[in-house]
Amino acid sequence: MDLPKNEKSFQLDHTGEVTGKKYDGTFTVVCMLNTAQKRVLEIEKSALSADLSNPTGNLSAIATVVANLRVRVIRSPDWFKQAVSDLDLLDEDVFFVLYGKCLDQADEWLKEVKGDALGEQKAENTQVES
Repeated sequence: MDLPKNEKSFQLDHTGEVTGKKYDGTFTVVCMLNTAQKRVLEIEKSALSADLSNPTGNLSAIATVVANLRVRVIRSPDWFKQAVSDLDLLDEDVFFVLYGKCLDQADEWLKEVKGDALGEQKAENTQVES
């Protein structure tokens, strides 16, 4: 079975909760992380929370979300590249919205894989019954 392409694109159109600034653009993301990407993700999460001996839930969430975005986002607008690099963004909700969209793309990709697998299985069963 050939897997569908492991990346998807989506459009963001979001207004920041704090500043009211508009954040938009097209993002291309990796749907499912391979082993090497999962390793980089863990390194990023560790780096983002290394100086925190007892991080709060909010700080842990931000570290997880930003680390995921750094690993998953392949192509993005310039404003995002700057924001995810230096974390100089007052509207942190943008990161959470983007992360949610990344997870949506992963879910969609998995449905495609499972749908293709079921289709092949049905085709094989039909051939066996003939």
